[in-house]
Amino acid sequence: MPDEFDYKNYKSMEDYSQTLEGTKYLHGLYLKAVNHPVRRQILEIVNKTKKISKNVLLKELIEKNLIKEENQLIYNIDYLIKAFCINSIEEGNETFYEITQSGKVIEYLE
Repeated sequence: MPDEFDYKNYKSMEDYSQTLEGTKYLHGLYLKAVNHPVRRQILEIVNKTKKISKNVLLKELIEKNLIKEENQLIYNIDYLIKAFCINSIEEGNETFYEITQSGKVIEYLE
């Protein structure tokens, strides 16, 4: 079974969908992304605001006692980006996040 290093250069869902193994890997990644409590909360916040800065998101997650430091945010954001749930946008010196169509599944989860 392939592992994540076999897919490190994949940039789109189409890359994954070219093989059954790639599709299974992406599906597993997606399920882990949306079922994790911190990542689910990130998706809810980003979906609610449509676009949010990294600093505002970090502050909100720390206030809710979901994370303690920026490294935890980066880890979870990277996971959500890899699962195509959010996009990262650089504007000047600031990073923003926005929800993708795949990330909108949060609207249907309880």
